Amino acid sequence: MTTTLKLMVMLAGAATLSSMSIDVAYAENQEIRYTASELSTVSGAEHVYSDIHAVAVEICGEEYGGHRLVKYRAERERCIIDLVDTLVSEVSDPVLSQVHVKANG
Repeated sequence: MTTTLKLMVMLAGAATLSSMSIDVAYAENQEIRYTASELSTVSGAEHVYSDIHAVAVEICGEEYGGHRLVKYRAERERCIIDLVDTLVSEVSDPVLSQVHVKANG
């Protein structure tokens, strides 16, 4: 069975990122699809995590990507971190959570 995080990205965009003026309609079009079997292995969870991170980079980059000022680059990085945290939390899988902790040192 395939699960889609489309709704989760939209909710994260609306709730977590609203103070950063992220375009929720843009976030709404993003999807992350995964299967339960993918989350049963570390390599599968790493793949799902990579997809989550890529979507966060895309969404946050839309708002902050073109700015050269250090302030905006820092805000973009904070946006990515917050969105990945939210999405990993929404999936609520122990293997994915381990991958997330490992990726963030």
